[in-house]
Amino acid sequence: MSSKSIAQPDINSSEFLEYLEHALDGPVVLQKPMSPAEYMAILSAINASQQDSGYEIMENSVFTIVQHSRALYFWLINYAVRVFSGIYNEAAVLQGESLLTYYLKQWKHFQWSCRLLSNLFTSIDKQWIEREWNTNYMCVAETLVQLWYRYLFKPISTRLVSSAITLINSERSSGVIDSMLIVKLYKSFMELRPLNMPEIHVNYREYFGVYIRYYEMPYIDAVVRYIDSNIHNLRTANKLRQYIEKLHTLVLQEEQHAKQYLCPESLVPLQTHINNEFLIRYIEPINNLVTQMVMDDPDGLRISYALLQRFEKYSVLQHLQTEFVSNARDSILLNCPKFPEDGRASMSEFTLNAIAYLSDHYELGKATINTLFNGNLIFDKAFEHMFKELINSNKVENWFKVNSARLAAEYCNLVLKSRTTTELNFTDMLKKAMNVFKASSNRTMFYSFYSLHLSRRLINSTIITMDFERTAISIIYETALSIENEGEVSIAGLAAINFDKHKQMISEISAQQPHVELENCQASARVLSEEVWDSVKPDADRNIVLPKQLSKACDQFSTHFNNRVIKWQWRHTTATAQVHFPQSKSKYAMFTFVLNAFQVAILSLFTEPMAASDDPVYTIQQINKETNISVERIDAELNIMTKAKILIRTQDGIKLNQYYNSKHQRIDISRIKAIIKRREEQKLECEVAENQIKYVTADIVHLMKSFKTISHNELFERVGSRRGNYFTVTMPLFKAAISKLLDKEYICRNSDDLNVYEYLA
Repeated sequence: MSSKSIAQPDINSSEFLEYLEHALDGPVVLQKPMSPAEYMAILSAINASQQDSGYEIMENSVFTIVQHSRALYFWLINYAVRVFSGIYNEAAVLQGESLLTYYLKQWKHFQWSCRLLSNLFTSIDKQWIEREWNTNYMCVAETLVQLWYRYLFKPISTRLVSSAITLINSERSSGVIDSMLIVKLYKSFMELRPLNMPEIHVNYREYFGVYIRYYEMPYIDAVVRYIDSNIHNLRTANKLRQYIEKLHTLVLQEEQHAKQYLCPESLVPLQTHINNEFLIRYIEPINNLVTQMVMDDPDGLRISYALLQRFEKYSVLQHLQTEFVSNARDSILLNCPKFPEDGRASMSEFTLNAIAYLSDHYELGKATINTLFNGNLIFDKAFEHMFKELINSNKVENWFKVNSARLAAEYCNLVLKSRTTTELNFTDMLKKAMNVFKASSNRTMFYSFYSLHLSRRLINSTIITMDFERTAISIIYETALSIENEGEVSIAGLAAINFDKHKQMISEISAQQPHVELENCQASARVLSEEVWDSVKPDADRNIVLPKQLSKACDQFSTHFNNRVIKWQWRHTTATAQVHFPQSKSKYAMFTFVLNAFQVAILSLFTEPMAASDDPVYTIQQINKETNISVERIDAELNIMTKAKILIRTQDGIKLNQYYNSKHQRIDISRIKAIIKRREEQKLECEVAENQIKYVTADIVHLMKSFKTISHNELFERVGSRRGNYFTVTMPLFKAAISKLLDKEYICRNSDDLNVYEYLA
C-alpha cells in the first residue's frame, strides 16, 4: 500500500472516533476470511474514496499498540452503547409487523458488524484479553452480544414477542400475515447467546436460554390462554363430550402452528403444558366418558384417543385399552355360536358359521384398532392376547364341542371339498380359518386333523382341484412362519415338517397308478408311503377272505412290488360287481354295483356258484366265519346294503333280495348312503318343524284369549319373545301356525284391517 507517512492519531481523539464510525457504516461486504492487514487496507480505501482527512492508518497502527488496548476496549463499549441506544429510540415508536421488520434488519447488520469488529480488534482478543482473562473482561464478540442483550434486546423483547403473538392471532382469525417474519424472529432469539447470564440459564438446552425465556414460554402461555378462552364455557357447563371434541380440534390447530413458529425441541414443552392444563386435572371424568364411548360412540372414541395417546406414561391410556379389549371380548361372546344340545344342527353348517363368526370379529377388531387408534401396537397386542385366550378357553370349547384348532382344520376340509368354492372366494374363506389357527394354542392338533382330512380327500377323490390343495398348504405354511415364537417348540420347524409331508402326499396321489389285468378283472392301486400317510389308521380287518378275482389281483400287486409288504386299506377300495337278479321287475336283470372290498366279500357269499342253495341265508356270525371280517364292520356294511335293498333281513338271517328293482343299471352304494342320510335328516327336520308349529300355535291361542284383538306384527313379536329361549320363531313358521288356526276357525282377520286378528270364542 503506497501512501505518505503521517503521525499516529490519538485513540481517544474525536478524529479517530469519527473515522472509525464512518468506516463501520461503509459498504464493506465480507466475501472471505481476511487478515488484519487486509481489513486495514479496506478501511484506508474507504476513507480515501469518501473524504480527504489527511490521515492514513498504517498496517500495524491498531494491532500493535498494546498499551492502548484497555482504552480501545472501553471506547468500543461506549461506541456500541451509543449505537444500540439510537436503535432503541427508533424502535420505541414502532409496533407490530413494522417493529419486527426493523429489529430483524438491525439484527442482521449487528451480526455483520460483530464479525467485522472481531477481525479489526484481533490483537485485543489474542493479547490483552488473554492476559486479563481472570478479570471480568470478555472477547470483543461476546462483549458486543452482552451489550446488544442489555441495552437493546431486553428492553424491547416483550414488545417483539407480543407483536409476533398478535400476528399469529390474526392468522387464527383467517388473516394473512408474513409468517417468515415470525420464523426469522424466533431464530434470531436462538442465535442470541450472551454468556454468564443467570436470568436466562436453564438446566437443559443451555445454549437457548434467551429463546426459552423470552419466546418459548410467552408463546406457550399465549396458546394456553387461547385454548382456554375457546373451551372454558364447555368445561364449566360440564359438556365433556363437546369439550374433548373442541379441545382436539384446537390442539391439532396449535400443533400445526407450533411446527411453524417454534423450534422442534419446543413441541414437547407445549404438549406438556396443554396436558397439564386441560387433561390431567380431568382424568377421572374423561375415564368415565371413555368407558361409555367404547360401547356406543366410535367417533368420540377416536377423538378421545387422539388426545389420550399423549398420556402414555399415565394410566388413562391403559384404561382405554382395557375398556376396548373388554368390550371386544363381550361383543364376541354375546352372539357366539353354540352347538345345539339336541344335536339337530349339522356339524358342517355349524363349523362354517362358527369360524366365519370368529374371523369376522377378529378382522373387525383389527380394523377398529387401525381406524380409531392408528394401529397402536399396544392395543393390537392386547386384542391379539384377548382373542387367543378367548378361543382357547374352556367356555368356548364347551360351546363348540371341539377344540378351536380342530374346528379350523374341519373348516379347511369343508372349504376344500365344497363344490361352491371358487377361485374368487377360496383364498378369503381359507384366511378365515387362518385367523383362528394363528390364535390357537394347540397347532399340533390342527396339523394332525388337517393331515387326516387331506388324506381322506385325496384317497376318496373328493378334492376340487389339486391347485387348490397346493395353494392351501402354502397359505398354512406362510401363516405358520408369520407367527411369533411364543414359547411353542419350533413353530417354523413344525410347519416345515408338515409342509413337506403334505406336498409328498399330493405327489404320491398324483403319481401313475400300477395296473394289472386278469380274466374278467382289471385292477389298479395307489401305492402310498406308510410314514407319510401316518394319519390314515390301518384297517383292523386286514386278513379278510376276498373273492377269487380280487385275491389274484392282490397277489399280482405283491409280485409287482418284489414281494414287499403291502398293507391294504380295504375300506378305501372301490370295486364294481355285476349281480344278476332274474326275478327283478326292472327292465334290467343285470345290475352293476360300486362297492368297497368289505361289501364285495359279503355280497360274494350270496352270488357265487359255490353257495349251498339257490337262495342262501347267512347270519352275522356265519358271515364273520366265512369272510374273517369283524362283527362290527359286518353290521355297519349290512346296514348300508339293506337300506339300499340289495340284501334283506329275515327271521332266519340275511339273504339276497331276488326282486331288487332300480331305474338305474349302475348304482354307487356310497351315494345311496349319503342320500339315505340326507333323507333321514330331512325327516327329522320335518318332525322338528311340526313340533315347533304346535308350540307356536298354542302360544298364539293363549295370547289371543288374553288380547282378543291384536295386530300381526305385535303377535309375532310376543310369540317370538315367549319362545326365544327354546328356538327362533321365523316368519314362515309363524305364518304356518296362523294358517292352521284360520283353517280351524280359532281366529279370523278383522274385516277393516287384514293385518289384525280377532279371537273367535
